Amino acid sequence: MKIAIFTDSYFPGIGGTEKATFGLANALNKDNEVVVCCPSYHQKEQSSPFKVLRARSIRLTSNDNFAFPEISCSFKKELKTFAPDIIHCQSVSPMAAYALKYGKKHNIPVVMTVHTKFRTAFSRSIKSKSIVNFLVKNIAKKLRKADKVFTVSSDMIPELNSYGYKGEISIIRNGATFERVKNLDEIKQLAIEKYNLQNEENIFVFVGHIVKFKNLQFTLDALKLVKETNPNFKMLFVGRGFDDEYFKNYANKLGLEDNVIFTGEITDKALLSSLFAVGHLYLFPSIFDNDPLTIVEAAVHKVPAITLKGTGSSERIEDGVSGFIVENNINDYANKIIELITNKEYAKQVGENAERLIPKDWSQTAIEYLKEYNTLINKN
Repeated sequence: MKIAIFTDSYFPGIGGTEKATFGLANALNKDNEVVVCCPSYHQKEQSSPFKVLRARSIRLTSNDNFAFPEISCSFKKELKTFAPDIIHCQSVSPMAAYALKYGKKHNIPVVMTVHTKFRTAFSRSIKSKSIVNFLVKNIAKKLRKADKVFTVSSDMIPELNSYGYKGEISIIRNGATFERVKNLDEIKQLAIEKYNLQNEENIFVFVGHIVKFKNLQFTLDALKLVKETNPNFKMLFVGRGFDDEYFKNYANKLGLEDNVIFTGEITDKALLSSLFAVGHLYLFPSIFDNDPLTIVEAAVHKVPAITLKGTGSSERIEDGVSGFIVENNINDYANKIIELITNKEYAKQVGENAERLIPKDWSQTAIEYLKEYNTLINKN
């Protein structure tokens, strides 16, 4: 089968959609022919196990480019030569708009997977509710043109309904690119030495964009309460984002300057693995995320996550068995942290369960999608 995966977010970007697109494409490419269609990031193309077609684009931020596939002659020529049997959109912006037109013109089924809560994402930079409503309604319009719509968590279904999309939505969870980690104690040393964690008994970790809609202020408020009774801990915020300085200042305001470390963006895979491994708890109270791969990555390193009830982030977790799910309340979250740092054996056991129960390989996700692709191709 020839599969064209369209996305507006791809490497060298560092977000979850980029990782999900690569993971799915790589798994599908084992027994099929895959191309990823994405914006040009104006950098030399990296080696890839499958072909990557780049459309002309302009740079918006270091992590985002706006593509113009309609005026990208070489891109259109290569796509026509490839002649896909099915098109899979991993985003809903310009690349998806082109994919929908291309699919209709050539009678090729187009499916879409929605990873992001766009109302929240748009509201961060757009203050007008009218404009935000217009944008999400436009997303619903695109979804109605697709042959099938998928998302990665049940939490996203009411979100898409609120945009005005009332059609069928199927859930296929992301896989993860991982290897079972055998030498955890050895892996931890890199982070311990780099961040002087030799004498730290309680280490908490977050990995992701340092932005307000990740609910990081909630984390810091909870840690302020934890410090009142358990002052000896370190919180590692791993990543970068628009709100770095805001959260550094906020941590200082709460008196957490000696407890919190902002590592910045980490691209070294060995160091990133070490930062996951060194944690005793993975603190992830995000309401925005739907099926965060970092919870899986933490689980691979036997680190249990604490999430909030009713969020997409909590859907992989069985409370008290493979992680922890807490009410959306700062006091409850702080109390759960305190409970677990005073009962480390329990937290350790749940971390071991998480490593066994949570990770899902991308090959499993690929099998689920291939079944859907075949159904649509045969129907078409």
